[in-house]
Amino acid sequence: DYFYIRGAGNGQTIVMIDGVRVQDPSSTTNALSIANLRTDNIERIEVVRGAKSVLYGSSAMGGVVNIITKRGEGKPKLSAGFEGGSYSTFKENAALSGGTNRIDYSLQATRTDTGGLSRADSPDPQEIDYYDNTTIAGNLNGRITDRTEAGITAYYVHSNMDYDESPDPDTGQGRDAYPALYSDMLLLTAHLDQEVTDWWNTSVKVGNTDADRDYFTEAPEIKEFLYSYTGNTKTASWQNDFFLGDTDTLTAGFDYLHETGSYEQGTSAVLNDIQARTKSLFIHNLWMPLENVNISVGLRYDDHQNFGSHTTYRAGAAYLFETLGTKIRGSYGTGFRAPSVLQLYYPVYGNHDLQPEESEGFDIGIDQNLFNDMLTLSVTYFNNDIEDMIGTDNVGGVTRFYNVASVKTTGAETTLSWRPHRQVTLNLHYTYQDSEDESIQQQRTHIPYHTGGGSINYSPTDKFNWNVSAQYMGERYAAKLGDRYPIVSEQLVLGTAASYDVTKWLELTARISNLTDLSYQSMYGYTAPGIGFYGGFNLTF
Repeated sequence: DYFYIRGAGNGQTIVMIDGVRVQDPSSTTNALSIANLRTDNIERIEVVRGAKSVLYGSSAMGGVVNIITKRGEGKPKLSAGFEGGSYSTFKENAALSGGTNRIDYSLQATRTDTGGLSRADSPDPQEIDYYDNTTIAGNLNGRITDRTEAGITAYYVHSNMDYDESPDPDTGQGRDAYPALYSDMLLLTAHLDQEVTDWWNTSVKVGNTDADRDYFTEAPEIKEFLYSYTGNTKTASWQNDFFLGDTDTLTAGFDYLHETGSYEQGTSAVLNDIQARTKSLFIHNLWMPLENVNISVGLRYDDHQNFGSHTTYRAGAAYLFETLGTKIRGSYGTGFRAPSVLQLYYPVYGNHDLQPEESEGFDIGIDQNLFNDMLTLSVTYFNNDIEDMIGTDNVGGVTRFYNVASVKTTGAETTLSWRPHRQVTLNLHYTYQDSEDESIQQQRTHIPYHTGGGSINYSPTDKFNWNVSAQYMGERYAAKLGDRYPIVSEQLVLGTAASYDVTKWLELTARISNLTDLSYQSMYGYTAPGIGFYGGFNLTF
């Protein structure tokens, strides 16, 4: 449900949609679950690894993930699609998009329903867990003048799901039960980009995210409200880029973050609109003293209303050996994560004296292009140390949130992209992470030593496309269960998908998930679906 990058865990990586931070201040770590985000309306996903707090602020310790939604272009286009298959799964979608040199627009709606599987890894499942998701996303952008662009984005997700209890502490088996979660997320953003002069660009972005999670018991013929969490995040950013000649770009700006969290149990408000505000100033300089050299330095000052100020910094450099197609690069930076509203004020467990989590890290890498860019290889070594991590502990007979842990991570990332033929593309990736949680003297939970994967894409004609993919996740520790940390076994999951354009307005699709029908757990005590067969079509007018 969350991103884990370079030893940074839940809440230590920022997620953005179209450049605007999305989070849930009512969650323990401020992180917003990505499980409900559909891919139908996503154009691409940009991942920036390493400490990036200088430009993005709190929580950018492992990196930043920016989800870019689709924009319209060309003549007005109306599309609709359907897919159905295993586990009573059905998906419908419809979209409208288009654009000119002055305006573009995109609107898409997707509905997904699935059932037929008990999530608890239990030898005697008692009931089937359902899941449904409705996603509506749209954007409208206009070029007011040749130097001015403005736009708005809306992204709404509603989901309902039945889930099972955590595994039995004694047996480790999943437990069938009847809890249900109804969740909503609404993101609204607006931006204004202005080329003031040939040497000065300015940009203003504002965003508002509402996140709501309601928990129920849905036993047969009984539906009872248990508790709810409600979070609101307001963001504002003003960024200025100054082009100082042909070799120097200076970026400076101001960020504002306002977080509100609430928790209701039964008919009582346990936390009622607890707030936190952060005001930030940042400056960053990218200098190219030589044609193939770039050097960057940055500094950020954050003022948090609860724990005061915090300063982060970053420096990096890269050199391109143009004739060899080789780039060497390196960076060093610091990051931090402010305590969440719940960690500060949650009844019984909250602690007003919490300090921010802090990190420092560096990376060194090489990028190599070969055979006229037909093959690209990238290797990166990284080191990331996190101090004052927040967790629960019992001190003096009182269990609450404390700054209790440190994590030291070293590792390497490798990627390879090869196009041996214009019809064939091969992509491979592998990551090794040694991420020791010093408070428990073992690898950090949920983070395996080894992860990797790959895909082969074959397009013999413009009409037909076939893809085979593999994802590997090594053995890792699960969250503490009783007095032990259970181990989740490694898994290698294969899949394949194909599409064929019957006409210019009709596309047929088919895919098989978990191709080998592997029995595995993605989380301890919860079974993953077996082999699944799916087929559908897309219509475009």
